Amino acid sequence: MLISSLIKILLAGIIGMIVGIISNRSTARVFVMVCMGTALLTIVSTEFFKMVSYPWFGDPGRLSAQAISAIGFIGTGMIWISENNEVEGLNVAASLWLTAILGMIIGVGLQTVSITALLLILTFYWLLDVAIKWNRRRNGS
Repeated sequence: MLISSLIKILLAGIIGMIVGIISNRSTARVFVMVCMGTALLTIVSTEFFKMVSYPWFGDPGRLSAQAISAIGFIGTGMIWISENNEVEGLNVAASLWLTAILGMIIGVGLQTVSITALLLILTFYWLLDVAIKWNRRRNGS
């Protein structure tokens, strides 16, 4: 169990780092901590449920649900209105929320799903970047 937990936490750190670097390099550490933290929280939650082995004593999803609430709080701090009255930071906050979900997926033991999701996320980041650059060139801005 120790080795598998360490592998999960390590994978969560790597995935958090990749998403963090893509979304916003200056907050990449936060992404790593969030992904590793939610993976660890999910591991603790599921292992506690297995130890107790009485469904009425614990619900393994309750701790993970609280992690999502906490990410909402942190994400709110990343969103602001710029001097041009434009909303900024929404992409970073959404990416942080997604990173927390990836951490939970890893913590449950669905490493293949998390890696597949990461590849899809990277693909969509790249496709959107290409589309945005193409649109800017087309509109001359």
